[in-house]
Amino acid sequence: MSCRKQIVGRWETHKSSPADWKSKVRLRWLIAFACAGLGAPLAPGATVWTGPLITYNQPSPDPTQAANQDRITANVWLTRFSSQGLFNAVTETNAGPDSPADTEWAFGRLTNYAALSYSNWLDWLNGNSPTTLVGKPAVLHLISDDIYLSIEFTLWGSHGSGGFAYQRSTAPVAGAPTLAIASPAVAKGQFTFSYTATTGLSYVVESSSDLASWVPIQTNVAPASVVVFSNAFSPGGSQFYIVVQLPP
Repeated sequence: MSCRKQIVGRWETHKSSPADWKSKVRLRWLIAFACAGLGAPLAPGATVWTGPLITYNQPSPDPTQAANQDRITANVWLTRFSSQGLFNAVTETNAGPDSPADTEWAFGRLTNYAALSYSNWLDWLNGNSPTTLVGKPAVLHLISDDIYLSIEFTLWGSHGSGGFAYQRSTAPVAGAPTLAIASPAVAKGQFTFSYTATTGLSYVVESSSDLASWVPIQTNVAPASVVVFSNAFSPGGSQFYIVVQLPP
């Protein structure tokens, strides 16, 4: 696989009494089949880009040159001058109060894109310098295209030096194998489910109680095309699980 990390799917368990717990386990299709070339829907037409990460590093602060624009889609070309913020070179010639046009932003991870709160660039910064964005996972929504993608800034030039750099996700790879999780069950104090895998590749199961902080709880090399995960179950609260394919 060419993805650095790919979300296979997510299970949500609502912990209550053992008697009715089974009926409250359900598949969250939000991130399922991320590697199948099928963006998961938030609303009709919405697409999630879960393909390989790429790095864009603006060569020089001349936004009129194509190389200095990250042409994400035909509707959004992100760029900037040696100062001020980003703007969309498709429809703008400089940064304004609503720039970059046709975009909205949120802090968080793509795995949780549907629950994030989005705003325009300036409202998103909330009065802070863009230099504070470096190292913070975020999600960019391309409004007209209705595409959600992960983005994490690695550089923001300040004091007139210009330039910016980030890693962002791309469109899913066509023809990539479908990955899914299934068969939830609870027995003898254990919660189990299975997930499809590619034999010989590495996968990690992560857990969260709030969909914000994720903790790896099991990493293994898939011995077969279906892998069974098991974890101790205790009533009370909620627990969420995602399965992530690691790079080969």
